Amino acid sequence: MKIKVSEANQISQKFLEKLGLSPEESTLITENVVDAELAGRKTHGFVRLISFKKQSDEKRLNIDALKLDIIDESPVHIHIDGHGKLGYGVIYKSLDLAFEKIKTSRMVSVRIKDLGVTGYIGGYARKATEKDLIFIGFNNSPGGLVPYGSKKELWGTNPMTIGVPTEDTPVILDMASTLTTWGELMVAKNEGREIKPGVAIDADGKPTTDPVKAMSGGLLPFAGYKGSGLGLIVELLAGALTGARVGYAVPGGWGSFYILIDPTLFRPLADFKKDIKAAITELKNAPKMDGVEEIYFPGEQSHRLRQEQLSGEMVDISDKILEQVRSEL
Repeated sequence: MKIKVSEANQISQKFLEKLGLSPEESTLITENVVDAELAGRKTHGFVRLISFKKQSDEKRLNIDALKLDIIDESPVHIHIDGHGKLGYGVIYKSLDLAFEKIKTSRMVSVRIKDLGVTGYIGGYARKATEKDLIFIGFNNSPGGLVPYGSKKELWGTNPMTIGVPTEDTPVILDMASTLTTWGELMVAKNEGREIKPGVAIDADGKPTTDPVKAMSGGLLPFAGYKGSGLGLIVELLAGALTGARVGYAVPGGWGSFYILIDPTLFRPLADFKKDIKAAITELKNAPKMDGVEEIYFPGEQSHRLRQEQLSGEMVDISDKILEQVRSEL
């Protein structure tokens, strides 16, 4: 169902405040949730509001005041304790601090330990590219990915996100280590449909297309051992490096580790963007296989959809999920 973007913002804001979250935190979460819907990343959109309601009902939602607890910092780094808060507000506020630091340092790393759900990471990367900065991020989660050769999930879907500024549409690679995401299971469950075959297993280690059974089993890594390897690397950087959870071996909340780089530390921005434009042009003009009308670079289709929906001031949200959210207001 298409509704006005302003209405989507109002619905999300009201929903989150009703759960007990502050207006400030609700605004930041809403920014990311609606941004995900605009970009077509429904796995991180309104379906997440339903999961927050469940957490609230089970007394697992941290509604404490939103503030940054900085463990230590220097001109080139920040280490933050999230205290189990939803990651959205903490990450957005950490970005504001990092944006200030990088004005003089030109490279900053941020480590955040013990977060709740971290949201649509591509949205954070886009904010960095809008300031002509490179974003390299790693985020883990409590579980979901079944390591290659195993039949038990150990790590999260563990996305790696890289944003690169350009003269126009930013290049944003935002990919999970799994063939599908936990959010896709949530969407499929709420819409009453199956998931794609070959992406998940049930609790007995057998293939399944039932999202509920997949939630009790696990998600398979993309490209076999390669995706499994990436999942472990993300687990170590987002977990072990930040002091957050590492698989089931080290308890804790989710971890977020990202690096901001000012390209001018290495070369003039115009020269950097010129070479990126050349690479994109070459890619777009590459010979196409039969049936392929256009070759896209990472983040291009999401950006187009986002701009299209924003220009029309309308956003398309799943009917069933929107109905569930509205029923709680």
